[in-house]
Amino acid sequence: MQFDLIPLFSEDEALRFRRAGLLGKAAILRAARRHVRRKLDTIGDWGDTVVVQRFVDLNPSIALEQAAVTGKRFVYDVDDAVWLTGSQTMGDPMGILKRSSRKVQWLAGRADHIVAGNDVIAEYLSRRNETVTVVPSLIDVHDYALRRHYQGQTLTLGWIGSSTTARYLKRLVPIVERFAYESSRLVRILVVGGHAPQMSGVEVLEQSWSTSAERRALSEMDIGLMPLDDTPWSRGKCAYKALQYMASGIPAIADNVGISAQVVEGAGYVASDDAGWAEGLRELSGDATLRSRLGEVGRHRAEARYSFERWLPTLESIWRAP
Repeated sequence: MQFDLIPLFSEDEALRFRRAGLLGKAAILRAARRHVRRKLDTIGDWGDTVVVQRFVDLNPSIALEQAAVTGKRFVYDVDDAVWLTGSQTMGDPMGILKRSSRKVQWLAGRADHIVAGNDVIAEYLSRRNETVTVVPSLIDVHDYALRRHYQGQTLTLGWIGSSTTARYLKRLVPIVERFAYESSRLVRILVVGGHAPQMSGVEVLEQSWSTSAERRALSEMDIGLMPLDDTPWSRGKCAYKALQYMASGIPAIADNVGISAQVVEGAGYVASDDAGWAEGLRELSGDATLRSRLGEVGRHRAEARYSFERWLPTLESIWRAP
């Protein structure tokens, strides 16, 4: 099976879009939309199935979505609560102008099949379409080296995310500061992809996201962090960060929000409150053997439940269905 990919932005455009001001973003988006429209005009030369992941376009207009799916068998793939907008997603309050909810309803209502990243997403989309299959976020486990744990003089906590999700780290500041104060080891935190909050008594290392920075951080982490606020947006998340930790053999500590417990339980610690976070940090920091054991459980679970090998037959049956 072969796919022709039509991303809205190239890698260079995506980087420039993130860094640009409002007028710059508008210009980059206009150029990108023209390019995508030209590609979509040749869609008749392609195969019979079109897969749309989230949206085709960032604009409120559904013109590009219509051009992509009209007259084709259409599979809609959704891995976040993308019907929420603006401040609901921790994003720009003006994001409501994107009219994401309207787009989701239009796409879901016209899809021949919907692939949802978790049960929360599936429940919402099933109101518009009865043909919904839950396929979790998937990870190529073979891309991740297995972390070897030992009890050194430094304990390294780690987090990987984005500029918006980095806000979740703020609530961990007093917990990690107290833990570091009581620890006999140097505590440091690696933050990749977002702004790191400063923490008293903790060595904070912040890096822009790149594949190499991500892999480097995973090779050094003793404990992976996945804090989340209990909001509709967070409950729709698919715990990909936890899967990265698990594939790397790193035990995670995660807030008990959405599917976190389903993914992490037994391969790390699921915290229902600040005390749960403190307990997880304390127990994992003091026992390299425990970290290794939970890391191995996580690695095996990632292979068995969240790998491409596990789910490719299901996805192929959806993509190929008449």
